[in-house]
Amino acid sequence: MRHSPDAANARPDMNAWYFTFEFPPDFGGGLSTYMDSVVKAYRARGAGSLVVFALSERQAGLMTRRALCDVVHLITINPRYAAEHDALGHWVSVSRLFERFAEFFAEEIDSGGLDLPKPDYLEFADGFGSGALTIQQKRCLNSVFEHTPILVTAHTPTYLIDRLNQIPNFRLPHYWTSQMELQALAGADLVVGCSKAILDVLEGEFARTDGRMADSVVIHNPFELSPVAEQNHHGGRKHFYMASRLTHWKGVESAIKAFELLWSEGHDVPFHVYGEDTFFTVSGTLYSEYLRKHYKRYVDAGLLQFKGKQPRRVIEAQARDAIAQVHPSHFDNFPYSVVEAMANRTLCVAGINGGIKEIARHGRDILLADVEDPVSLADSLRAAMALSETDRTAMSQSARDQVARHCDPLNFLARKEAAIRKLPMSSGRAKPAFPFLSPPDPRCICPAEAGDREGPELSVVIPYFNMGAFIDETLSSLRKASVKRLEILLINDGSTDAASVARLDRLHQAHGLDRETLRIETIPNGGVAIARNTGAQLARAPFRTLLDADDVVYPTYYEKALAVLRHYDNVSFCGAWIEDFDKSGRLRNWATWNAEPPIQLAMNQTNCQSLVYKRAAFARDGLHDPDLRMFLDDWEGVIALLAAGHRGVMIPEPLFRYRIRAGSVFRTRQDLWDLNYEKITRKHPDLFNAWGADLTAFLNANGPNRFYHVAGKDSGLRR
Repeated sequence: MRHSPDAANARPDMNAWYFTFEFPPDFGGGLSTYMDSVVKAYRARGAGSLVVFALSERQAGLMTRRALCDVVHLITINPRYAAEHDALGHWVSVSRLFERFAEFFAEEIDSGGLDLPKPDYLEFADGFGSGALTIQQKRCLNSVFEHTPILVTAHTPTYLIDRLNQIPNFRLPHYWTSQMELQALAGADLVVGCSKAILDVLEGEFARTDGRMADSVVIHNPFELSPVAEQNHHGGRKHFYMASRLTHWKGVESAIKAFELLWSEGHDVPFHVYGEDTFFTVSGTLYSEYLRKHYKRYVDAGLLQFKGKQPRRVIEAQARDAIAQVHPSHFDNFPYSVVEAMANRTLCVAGINGGIKEIARHGRDILLADVEDPVSLADSLRAAMALSETDRTAMSQSARDQVARHCDPLNFLARKEAAIRKLPMSSGRAKPAFPFLSPPDPRCICPAEAGDREGPELSVVIPYFNMGAFIDETLSSLRKASVKRLEILLINDGSTDAASVARLDRLHQAHGLDRETLRIETIPNGGVAIARNTGAQLARAPFRTLLDADDVVYPTYYEKALAVLRHYDNVSFCGAWIEDFDKSGRLRNWATWNAEPPIQLAMNQTNCQSLVYKRAAFARDGLHDPDLRMFLDDWEGVIALLAAGHRGVMIPEPLFRYRIRAGSVFRTRQDLWDLNYEKITRKHPDLFNAWGADLTAFLNANGPNRFYHVAGKDSGLRR
């Protein structure tokens, strides 16, 4: 539902932490203008406080801190210095950095190590999923911000911009970024839409997979008006201009096609195009090169002029004798380019697909057109040329008045804080249903079993085949687990190594475990899937987990996973990030993500060999398939759960350690991958057919799925 905040009920004293990937002067553009306006609003109000966490790749070192004024502090972070940058991929690493810095600063404030006020709310820009991991930690009940609202401001997700720019959405890491953006919008406590238009678009995106965006409110972007000098236009108005990034979605080609109609009628009015050039995927060139080639005769005639990226003051000076600014974007949430021009009393011609029409009325404050229809846009251009100076002055002043009315910075803060105070945050805990992008089947939604108070909470199933060299380290990690009522079922799968068999007789004494806590069962060798299924069927606890005999877990893994499973009825299993290691030590972190289609069907994104399950879910739908012969059976177990309608959550923290061994099946028998993956698709045709369009696009963009596994990075196969 959407909230209607009452600014009159808000007190101007809230402390906010904003996280942004663009901030002046390192970046220009709409988000930087937004952040600049927010900072000015806090400075003008002088009450409450603002801490901005921003990216800055120019600085030396990971972090700097400085005060911009008494109530605003700026923390700049250089993501290139992050230890996990290369392993996770750029934007996953950025989201991880924001989450880690937020937690660190909050803990330092609590301990007295920092003199900053604690935040009343956190705000993230929607782009690149920069808030996804902070929100995921909170939804996993694993954050110091469990009682602090987290907002996501919907400027425009980058995947929508990519789509409008005709950049393939399914190519990694773009696809993964899109999932992080959507997950943040679903998991936030509140989505602030800069316009109703963007919220309508996003709600349509969520409807595609039966997901749901978080509750939302429309609050138009802030903008501080500056004095505008009176201008003398007796010399006439000589040109139109556009001031925006030179990309396909900003509609410059659509504008040129409309101007072609005017130029063919004999109107020799030039069109000046300002803006930073970008790469155009369709042509494989810079966008300006594409346009110069296709509209060369207008460039040669001086009718079409590309001015490049220019400072705002230069554009404003040139705009004094302009007929109008043209903003022909195919969709724009709430374009600052138009807001700035309206505030400067510059006549604007803009598109009807976007948010500017929510504050500007056609024919009174602005001229609107269907910019993808050259005739419609040309009509508005002619209307701009036909205006008398008196009518133009009245329209331009009305436009400035609309900006003052709708974009007042102090009212912006008051409205936002009023909306936050209306959030149902008194209990502090996460939502009763986890916000999946493709929700589970209602038949798979069930509360966790209570279990026997005197019995085990969790059954740990360990398949064991000739693992005598590693089992002690695995059991030692279980002994350190914060969940103490463990039942360990070690299933000896007909081991043939004498030392490994002999080691089994000494495990109880070596680890101080009685025979009820560590149950060792020997079965004829049949493969890891049969061993896992046997252990799961013998288990007594209301939750069960799998653990390979050469892997280890961190002490809090099971405690955190059980908390998620007990809290959410719609979560059937839970996992965590993976820390890969070998005999030399730690190798890297691997970022897993929530188990739901479609990506989980194309590339495994869970720690599938060590997930924690609700007993009924695993027993009914999660047993492993022995036909897969020790290869992909654990991944297929997750896919089987998805096919039945279950969903799983991954805690964004490395809590499980996966051992890399040179002689493992995965390293030596990749020829089995294609065979077994085919078996999986044949076994679950309904699930794969339901997501066939997405899977086809994904695999076409990234290549065969056995060659990559880090979703935050380029697959490396498409060149």
